[in-house]
Amino acid sequence: MLLRFERLERIGEVYVNPANLRVRPLLLRDWRDFLSLDERTYGVYARTIYNPRERFLVVDAKDERTARKLEALYRELLREPQRFCRGEYHRYQLQVGEFEGLPFANGWTGSGVVLVGEAPGRKGCGKTGICFYRDASGMLLRKTLFTLGINPDFVYITNVVKCNPPDNRLRGFGEGELELLRKELEAVKPEAIFAIGRTAEKALRRLGFEFTYLRHPAWYVRRGMREPGREMLEEYSAIREAFGE
Repeated sequence: MLLRFERLERIGEVYVNPANLRVRPLLLRDWRDFLSLDERTYGVYARTIYNPRERFLVVDAKDERTARKLEALYRELLREPQRFCRGEYHRYQLQVGEFEGLPFANGWTGSGVVLVGEAPGRKGCGKTGICFYRDASGMLLRKTLFTLGINPDFVYITNVVKCNPPDNRLRGFGEGELELLRKELEAVKPEAIFAIGRTAEKALRRLGFEFTYLRHPAWYVRRGMREPGREMLEEYSAIREAFGE
């Protein structure tokens, strides 16, 4: 589950995980080239450093201690999935997922910044196991962060609901989801938490965590946006400020 920073390779201005690449790109100048990689040629996970077997980036011993706690929580989810996911969500996730295991979270455990989304999407995290990755809203989020000077792979990202709701129709969350999210955030100990969407806002409010609300990228996608515009950049610049930049 751990991905050690020294295993990454820097090409141009971006970091890649050699384990995710079928073939090595001849040239990557910047994040635009990175997010343009064709998965049929380079692999499904080529545009992120994560994959279902390497979800938590660790830089030092403190990061590793946090990652081990998260790994234990993930194993708990695998042992008792219907304690933390609705039965219908879990059954649907097993149908649409194209990886071993279940969605959980991914990112740099020592970033100090956590993004909490709503739930895995059928074409994105539900299929790949990596949060905000591959579908329209996930890639818009990644483009937005890169544009703001933040590498999305160096932020910790999770969801309130861990299993993909049938046909992406999220019908709330229960105590099991809240329990797991609480344990997760207590392990990460973030300096800043961002609620991405109303479901995340409701969950974090019930748990009593301080957070900043941001509209979900899907809100922008439904309005025809595929590239980050001024409004979204202004809204999401709060994440850059959390990094002190």
